[in-house]
Formats: sequence, structure tokens, C-alpha cells
Amino acid sequence: MAASRCWLACLSNLHPPLLLPHDAPRVIGRSRETRIKSKRCSKSQVELLADYSSFTITARQLGPNSSVVNGQCLSYGSSAKLKHNDIIEIVSGEYQHRVEFEPPPSSNGDPDTKPSEQDPTTMPRGNTKRTITDYLPSPKRVKTTGTNEGDGWEKSSDGDLLVYQKNLKGSEKIAGYDMDGTLITTKSGKVFPTDYNDWKILFSEIPGKLKKLHASGYKIIIFTNQAGIASGKHTVEGVQKKISAIIGMLGVPIQVFVSTGKGPYRKPALGMWEFLQKEANGGVEIDLAESMYIGDAAGRPAVGKKKKDFSFSDRLFALNVGVKFFTPEEHFLDAKIQDFNMPDFDPHQVDASLPLYEPSDTLVPKHKLEVVMMVGFPGSGKSFFCSSHLEPLGYVTANRDTIGSWQKCLALMEKSLKEGKHVVVDNTHPDKESRQRYIEVAKKLGASVRCFILNVSKDHARHNNKYREFKGEDHTKVGEMIFNMYKSKYVEPSLEEGFSDIVKVNFIPEFKKNKDEKLYRMFLLEK
Repeated sequence: MAASRCWLACLSNLHPPLLLPHDAPRVIGRSRETRIKSKRCSKSQVELLADYSSFTITARQLGPNSSVVNGQCLSYGSSAKLKHNDIIEIVSGEYQHRVEFEPPPSSNGDPDTKPSEQDPTTMPRGNTKRTITDYLPSPKRVKTTGTNEGDGWEKSSDGDLLVYQKNLKGSEKIAGYDMDGTLITTKSGKVFPTDYNDWKILFSEIPGKLKKLHASGYKIIIFTNQAGIASGKHTVEGVQKKISAIIGMLGVPIQVFVSTGKGPYRKPALGMWEFLQKEANGGVEIDLAESMYIGDAAGRPAVGKKKKDFSFSDRLFALNVGVKFFTPEEHFLDAKIQDFNMPDFDPHQVDASLPLYEPSDTLVPKHKLEVVMMVGFPGSGKSFFCSSHLEPLGYVTANRDTIGSWQKCLALMEKSLKEGKHVVVDNTHPDKESRQRYIEVAKKLGASVRCFILNVSKDHARHNNKYREFKGEDHTKVGEMIFNMYKSKYVEPSLEEGFSDIVKVNFIPEFKKNKDEKLYRMFLLEK
């Protein structure tokens, strides 16, 4: 049997699902319908051709900036296949959508003939049903509806934060806890729960400890990351029921903050804590010296059969807040302080006093006619450096993100050199091949070519990208795959390639406001 319909569902709930008709190409891109505004996304970004008989979609790249199908970047004109529940990023790192055939294919390729209702205790595997109201903007504060367990739940105006018992009495002293791996573990013994009932209290000492803290004036709060809600792996109702059952087992009043996405509410970022301070502690000022946070994502190395912690997010969250941190074993079992590692990149160590260039006496420009080729991770600050340091000196910038392709960048460089203008090629250039095409043309036109390498590590660039995202700057999100791809392709530039010299450019942060620097100096990466 064939499918009767096919939908393209936005995982960020920006718009209602888009119908993909059978055997009729549909072009997806920047439009009112998709609510995509980024100029990196073309109005004709990707063509999708659905085949209801085979339950497949052929995605063909049309825009200059890559779309991503199941982790595979598409180059201009190339195609890839999508199946039911497969994910496409309309632009690399942004606008995730999932393919949903209706009815879905069964394991043997045929559609399910008897679709059943979703069991609220079963975690969805991608085919969650939606209505048009799921995609409408939320009011400023909306109480969730449904079961009695939903009473007391509200969500933030942007929909990325769920709050339980927002009006619970405020306190100067906060005892904050992660949930999974800190208060509970799985009954099944598996790393990830099999359903919303697969949990048990981690240690028998936990309820008694919480009751003592509550009796001594502490407000007990759970801060938990649940990005599976945004991706469709979990449902709001399922998570709410689970948390309500956990609170009932613990036997003390508990306030809960649930980050449902990957934005500024997600630990180690401070969105949930700031919401607590401003709107959910009854106007009571929190005493950081008397407060604490407990979590299992603590950066602990592997010991014996125990695996290393999956991230640093809980320890870094406590550092960002400025409260004492403990692991569950230290807090509940009075275990000795456990060994831990810290991330390789520390935003506190970014030095604004470094010289811009290494060597520090670098001349710009240095030659009568020259091309400066930028090399560095996405998010390393190349474009800011070009606009603030080179363009004011008369350099013409050739940037693939703004003009569309390396061929157009090459043409602009050639035209500008013939006019006697210096040029800076502002792209990532990780390998020799991507650099050589410019070097050859520039030298034929009598220009010297210099290589400027941004002295920024992968994690530093990831931090910069997250900072821009949280500030709401007009920069496209860069997915982890892009950073990994750059690192795997990277070949250290050498003079043998034809460069007249190689200069390292240090990242010198500049801030217009104190709050911007405060945000930048926080740990924003969980691992």
C-alpha cells in the first residue's frame, strides 16, 4: 500500500506541517510560510519530491548554502534520499524538519493499517500527532491542560521553558538539583529510560535529606534539561506525569524548571536560574553563599567500570550561578570530594590584552598589491576582523556567505586585483585545495598572498557561536557536524603553498555593555 499524505514537520514549531504532494516537486526556503528569515537560506533552498509508493523523498540542493540530510551536507545540485522520520536541516545547523508519512510505513515497508493512539507512558519515536494549535505563539503565561498531573504547570512565552509551582513560597536559600542521574535512575538498568515509568529514586537517603533541608528553610528546586521535548523524542505530558510522580515519592514541596530546547534556558546557561530570580521566587533575593546545586554531569573521569560523566553541564551551571556544587554521592552519601576535569576552553581566560597579530610588528597592508586569505573555524571571528581591521584600510572582502559560492569569490578577487585593490578572502579555507585556487590566480595577477590564521580553538569557536546565538545576533547557528568537518579537513597552512608569509590573528573580544561581557565570560558549552 502507498501513503496517503506526507508532511514536513518543523521540530522548532515555527510553522504548521507542510504538505508534500505525491510526485510533485515542492521548493522549500525563506518565506512567510516557513517563517525562516535568515539570509543564509535562499528563497529556493531545497527541492523536495515525495514518492508515496516507496515512502521516500528526494531532496535536491538549490541554494548556495548547504542543507543537511541525516548529517550529510548537500552541495549545489546534489541530491539525497529521506525516509519516514528522517531529519533535514534546511540550512546547515538550523531549521530542523522531520519527514512524516501518513500512515507511516511498517517495518516491511507497508503502511500501518491500524494506527493506535500514543500511550502516554511510551516515549514517541518521531510520529507524534500535531494540531495547528501546537504551532501558534504561546501567551505570556499559559497553564497546560489535560490530566490532573498537569495542574500547576506553566510555560514561558517563548515555549522553551516549563515551570511547575511557579508561585511556590520564595526563600533566600536554594537547594537545586538535576533530575536524571541525581535524584532518580532507571529501574531497567539501561542508560536511557525505556518509558516514563522506568525510574526509581537513586539513593534511599534522598527523601530524608530533602525533608531536612526543607525543614531548615531551603527551597527545593529541580533544574532539568529535556531537549527531547523539542526534538519529538518526549512529550510534554509524559515528562510532566513523570515529574509529578517523582515529587510524590520524595514527599516535599518542589519547584521545577524544565528546559525543553537548546537555547539560553539549557544548562549550563543561566536562563532557568534568571527566571527563578525574576519571576518565581516571590521577590525574595537569593543568598548565593547559602545556596547549592547538585548534579551528576560533573566532568568526572572514568574510574574502573564507571564511565566518565557525559558532560560538565551541572558543574558549570553552578559555577555560572556562583553557588556551591556537589555530586549526588558527595551530597547524599557524604562521599569524599571526587576527582573531576574542567573543559579545555575557559572563557575567563580569553585575554583582551594580547597583541592583535603574531608577530606583533605585522604590517597591514605589507605589499603594493596583496590578497589576505583568512583561515579559521566558523565562529572564530574572521568576518568581524575583516570588517573592523581590513575593510577600513581599503580591502575588498570576498565572502561566500554573502555572495554565494567560491567561484563568485574568485571572480570578485580577480576583478578587484585588476582594479589595483587589496582583497581579503573571508572563508574558512581548511585545506590546501580550497586555498590553492586563490593563490594561483592572485599570483598570475602580480599580487602577493598572505595567510591570516585565527588563533581560535574549536571549543573557543563553538563558545563564540553560542554567545552570538544567546545575544540574538544575526548569525547562523553552526551545528557540531560543521565544526567536526572543519577539524577533520584542516591542514596547517605552510609557505610552500605559495604564501609570502603566515600571520596568526588573536581573538580580542570587544563589548559594548557590561552584561555582554558577563555573558561571554560564562561557560556556555556543556561539553
